Amino acid sequence: MRIAKPGLDLGLIVRDLAVTAAFYGDVLGLARLGERTNGWGTMAEFGFGESVLRLLRPLQEPRPAEGDLLAVTGFRYLTFPVEDLDAVAARLRAAGAPLVLPVTSAGAVRFVMYADPEGNVVELLERAGGTAG
Repeated sequence: MRIAKPGLDLGLIVRDLAVTAAFYGDVLGLARLGERTNGWGTMAEFGFGESVLRLLRPLQEPRPAEGDLLAVTGFRYLTFPVEDLDAVAARLRAAGAPLVLPVTSAGAVRFVMYADPEGNVVELLERAGGTAG
């Protein structure tokens, strides 16, 4: 496999596109890239560096994921490397996002986990010295 760009594109299936898009755009502060309707449903796209997060509200009602963070297999959380963990965590707290794991230090990193409106876990990760990655 040859990498075409230095970022990852990820799609999340959501039940409430407006609320989830507001969370990622307004609360987390991801760049809104646009919204469109296709044969599968309505999709909103957000940029994070060279990565793209796609939120898709399918035409048919999707089933919610069940089980806590470590209870089932599959993609369970998104990690956003940031340089302002405390500020972003404060915005999530103020928005009422459910706390999954409080700020934790592990060697050269600090991280915290919250749930988005669909129950997906969002991890903020900050390296010592404030450098992301």
